[in-house]
Amino acid sequence: MFEFVLLAIGLIGFGLAGYWDLRHTEFPDWLPYSMIILALVVRGIFGFMENDWWVLGNSVFVGVVFLSLGLLLYFSKQWGDGDAWLLGALGFLFPTQSDFGLTTFLPFPLTLLFNFLLVSLVYLIIYSIALGMKNRKVNRKYLEYLREEKLKFIGFSVFFFAVSWCFAFVMYFWFSFEIGYLMQMIMLPFLLAFILFFSYYAKMVEKNLFKRRIRASELKEGDVVLNGRWRGLTEKEIGDIRKKNKYVWIKEGVRFAPVFVITMLISLFYGDLIFIFI
Repeated sequence: MFEFVLLAIGLIGFGLAGYWDLRHTEFPDWLPYSMIILALVVRGIFGFMENDWWVLGNSVFVGVVFLSLGLLLYFSKQWGDGDAWLLGALGFLFPTQSDFGLTTFLPFPLTLLFNFLLVSLVYLIIYSIALGMKNRKVNRKYLEYLREEKLKFIGFSVFFFAVSWCFAFVMYFWFSFEIGYLMQMIMLPFLLAFILFFSYYAKMVEKNLFKRRIRASELKEGDVVLNGRWRGLTEKEIGDIRKKNKYVWIKEGVRFAPVFVITMLISLFYGDLIFIFI
């Protein structure tokens, strides 16, 4: 019963965060705070019933570590403060996998973080491509860039394939490695070439779609100023900006909250995504 209460909190909380983020580009601050409080209350009650306070202590330790990591990314201007608190909520809710009878190769907090990074990467790729495909300007500029830099892209791609496949060739014929053990090396250059092409596409999307110059009079609550932390402006801050500036640059980020509910479900019911690479 205990684990299903935590699961319900996670599904509702992370689900609402993802929905509001996709629909309105933000979610209310009280949502991750409420999830953390509920996680501590539920774990505290269960720890008292089982006379095992490590149920709560473990949650506090892992949750604080996750929250600290999220806030570090926030203060370094990589994340919004809401995403930082959602990462903390993930740690407070699920510091261990034993509640769900799942055994993971890595300690479960590391499983959460690794899965989170991998899901984030896939999500960012899909999100950027989908966003870019809606804007012909971005696609046109990217194709022009590829034509200008085609020799560089071809050179790097040939290098990736030559090094990886030569290594696989040597391991197969000289050291008698089975081909199954070399499949990762054979497939690696395809991944590296894709990452190379996508990295420039993502920069093109960021440059053309995630930054806008607008009139200060058009600012609204929740907008984020370029070169500032990922925190929405308040009405008072908007008033101060309008007094000093006629125009202002604002930035928009990836609507990232859906990654949390995906990571939670994969980690609890599948385990380590690291096995995809083994």
